[in-house]
This record gives sequence, structure tokens and C-alpha cells, in this order.
Amino acid sequence: EITDILNSMADMFHEEYPNITVKINSPGDTKTVLQARAVANEMPDMVTFPYDNDFLVYATDGFFEDLTGETFMKEHITEDTYVSNQIDGKNYFLPVLSNACGVYYNVDVFEANGIQIPTTMDEFFQVCEQFKAKGIVALSCSDQETWTLSALADRLTGLIFDDKGELFQEIADGKTSAADSEGMRKVGEIFLKMRDYSQPDSLGVGYEQAINAFANGETAMMYQGTWLLPLILKANPDINVNVFPLPGETEESTRVGTNMDLGIAVSVDSEYKDEAKLFLDWLSRTENAQKLADMEGSPSLIKGVKAGTPQFESLSKLIDEGKFFRISRAYWKAGMVSEINNVFQRLLANKDIDAFLLDIDNAVGMIYNK
Repeated sequence: EITDILNSMADMFHEEYPNITVKINSPGDTKTVLQARAVANEMPDMVTFPYDNDFLVYATDGFFEDLTGETFMKEHITEDTYVSNQIDGKNYFLPVLSNACGVYYNVDVFEANGIQIPTTMDEFFQVCEQFKAKGIVALSCSDQETWTLSALADRLTGLIFDDKGELFQEIADGKTSAADSEGMRKVGEIFLKMRDYSQPDSLGVGYEQAINAFANGETAMMYQGTWLLPLILKANPDINVNVFPLPGETEESTRVGTNMDLGIAVSVDSEYKDEAKLFLDWLSRTENAQKLADMEGSPSLIKGVKAGTPQFESLSKLIDEGKFFRISRAYWKAGMVSEINNVFQRLLANKDIDAFLLDIDNAVGMIYNK
């Protein structure tokens, strides 16, 4: 969905460097195409991708240039971003944009009912209770589609017990179990409790249906990523919508779970490494990164770039203050995300926390020890 925007950025680059051509290819099923090109030893000069183990394996397998010492890496991105996106102490890609999740809320509905933005998890559930008492569905959930579940699931593990993948690895190593994790139990309880304030049939609600319900004022809030905003505005261009971060257990512990959503690597075998690095240097200059952020809307990982979308200012502010964490899926083994989505969907169906924790142990065993 960012192809047109990247083409616009390439056009701007061409105006400044007319002797270099940047051609953007969007092959559809990127993972399959990239795998085929890697096998054929025909990797593109540059590759764009999110922070996803299915893509990061190309860095560890030696397909991407080491960019650690490049001036633009040290000068154009924040220290936290520079370090958090390293693989074995090296930077193989320029982190450009991140995604983040928050609670979308209908400003008019909040103001009409005199309800304040919560700053702690307890206050969040008090807000949900206030809406419920007024006969208003607090949360729009799309639990029919499993991929939407992990936007909350993997961020809760970071928000509640700062998980960096250690729990699943320890379970796989036989050192512990999910049942022994107070943090994972609490995550399950919060996840389940949120459905007390959603549509009663959330397991039968699809993504588009949930968006329309929120956009048309049938629900007060919807938790999802930065990618949701244009879909809400498409459903109702006149909605007065804003976003607040899902609070931690205390106001001080509130942090935003982020994931690099756009990184750019240079192929180690490219004939045009210098030109590719010049493009990355140009793209990561504050004025150019600001143009990209203004067009795309997601929080930028480049120094000095202001939030391109007013609704995301609260999330961007926390990121700028260093109050963010890399979401758990960044540490999980490939295939674990889809298994966790299934586990959380079964939790919503059976509402059994003990079975949920056992389910996690079984999923870890299947993915990590296969």
C-alpha cells in the first residue's frame, strides 16, 4: 500500500540526483518472490520489509549489506532505534517507519458523556464500565479474523511483563510453563475482560464490520494499529476520531508497542551499493523523511520528524521519549504468530484461562521444538 508513496519519493530523489534511477517494484507476494530471487542469486539492489523473522533471515544468511558504520545510520536515526533494530550487534537495514497500536476513540461520544481519557489500566476499565452503564458498547472487536487478535496480544505481553521472547524460549527449553507465568495469566485475563465491554458476538464480527460499527458511532472505542485510521475515515469521513495509548498498570509504565513497518536493506551483491546508500542517506534526511511521514501517516523512526498525523501525536510523543518497546512477535520463531492468534481466539470461545495457558505450552512445543 506504500508503493505510490515510494514512487513519489523516488521522483523527488531524481530531481536532486538525475543521474540515478530508483525503480520501485511491488511484486504482490513479496515473501515468495524474494525467496525465489534469493535462490536464483538475483536479489534486488534494495529490499523493503517490516521487522518480521521471515524477512530478517535474509540478513542473518548474508544477503544484506552491513550498514552499521554508515554515517546516515548514526546521524539520522535515534540511538534507541539504532540499537533496537540491530541483529547480533549489526544494522542491516535503515529503519524508516514504525507501526504502533492505540485505542481509537470517538471524541464526540466521550465528550457527550463527560468521560475522560484513561491513564492507567484500571481507569481504562472504569471508562468501559461507564459506557456499559450508559448502554453504550465500549469496544469494537473483530475476533472473527485471527490476525486482528495479535495486534493486542503481543503488545500486552510487552506492556504487562516486558516480554522479549524469553518466556516462549524458556517454555521450549523446559525451564518453565505458561501456567507458572503470572504475567501471561494477567495478559489472558485482560484480553478476556475487554470482551465484557465489546459486542456480545465478537467472534462472529469481521474486521470491516467492526470498523463500520465504530465509524458510525455504534461503539465508543476500537483498539488497532496505525493502519486503521484511513479505513475509519473511509467509512465515515466526518467522524471526530483520536487515539490514546493503551495504558499500563500505572501511568509511568505506559509504553507503546512498536514494530518497524518499513525498513530498507541493500543487497550485498548489488552493483550499485554506493547509489543505494546515497538514496538511503537522502531518504533519512529530516526534511525528506518528514515528507514521507506526512504522506504515509505512520510514526517515523528518523530524528526530528514530527508526527505526520495529528491523531497519532500521543503515540509519537511516547516513542520520542523512549517509552516504547519492540513487540514480542519480533522475538518469536517464525510461525508462532499464527499459532498465538489461534490460542487467543480459543480463549475467547471457551473463556478458560487455565486451558489458555496450557494451549500456549502446546503451541510453543509445536513451533520451537519441531
